[in-house]
Amino acid sequence: MKVAFVTDTSCGVSPAEMKKKDIICIPLQIVFVDQDKTLLDFVDTSNAEIYKLIREEQRMTTSIPPLGLIEKIFDDIKKQGYDTVFCIPINAGLSSAYNAYRLAAENIGLKFIHVDIYTTACMQKYCIELAHKMYNEGVAMEDIIAKIQDIGDTGLTLVMPGDLDHLKRGGRLTPLAATLAGLLKIKPILKIDKSCLGKIDVFDKVRTYNKAVDRMVQELINRKVDDNYMIYVANSDSLEQAEYVRDRLQEQFPNHEIEICDLVSVISVHTGCECVGIQAFKK
Repeated sequence: MKVAFVTDTSCGVSPAEMKKKDIICIPLQIVFVDQDKTLLDFVDTSNAEIYKLIREEQRMTTSIPPLGLIEKIFDDIKKQGYDTVFCIPINAGLSSAYNAYRLAAENIGLKFIHVDIYTTACMQKYCIELAHKMYNEGVAMEDIIAKIQDIGDTGLTLVMPGDLDHLKRGGRLTPLAATLAGLLKIKPILKIDKSCLGKIDVFDKVRTYNKAVDRMVQELINRKVDDNYMIYVANSDSLEQAEYVRDRLQEQFPNHEIEICDLVSVISVHTGCECVGIQAFKK
């Protein structure tokens, strides 16, 4: 069995960078709602450029990669002698990309192995790199699948959008709800994990930013996050807020090296800038 490892740019890394690690990374699409225009994530644009467009109030959404590109990539995989694809894409609760990849592989006779980790971003990157490393070390495929699935089953992603006007413009929050939330200083906290099958769900609504951060930190404590977990703080053009969240986390988890990273564009396009997220998952 010769296995190709495949992910997509919701992992937060460009196809060029992942290619250096012998991992195929398929670019998702950024779609402009009011224009006949699309961009390939990390190919035609960058996180910084997407944040700039969000601040300019450009209306955007996201889409799976072009079907022609998907078919070409999987055709190239087969031509290179691979018979199996191990795929950790953006999770099925957020996108239908998984189905497109599966069909493209199966249509040309490639065995398709998929693990749904119920989230995206840093955890997705970690899992595909770990699976690839384990495979190269000779670990049995069933053991690789079990390890990655355990990470997915126990991981947690919490997201706190900061720009309620962006949510309102995108139709994800009614004008009345946005106004009331602003007046009452209500901070919505969203979660993505196995309990909601990888779909974005409301975790809590807390008054004031500091209390919302405390609520997120407390949830990691409640989940018994320990030294066997990795913790990341993601942000969409809101480094100062991310540093505050990291410092609060560091107080409770002093043994962790908590990294700050960019929030992937497939999330920030929907949440807007000034958004901070936390991911915690097993090593």
